[in-house]
Amino acid sequence: MLAGIRGIRNLIIYSLPERKEFYYEIVNMLEGSDDLACTVLFSQYDKLQLERIVGTAPAKRMIKSEKGVFVFC
Repeated sequence: MLAGIRGIRNLIIYSLPERKEFYYEIVNMLEGSDDLACTVLFSQYDKLQLERIVGTAPAKRMIKSEKGVFVFC
């Protein structure tokens, strides 16, 4: 089990985790931080990892979208 991350305001994840549980664990550690943001960078080649976190249909929309920025809980 990982210890909490205190004082974090911006977390940037440069690579999607292989196991979806790791993503949730990291984001949940930030709950005590005020005014937090978590940014995850991904490309079309990360589709399988993205599917594990958000599901198949949302991952397809996110990969194909020209929007570039997504906010989800």
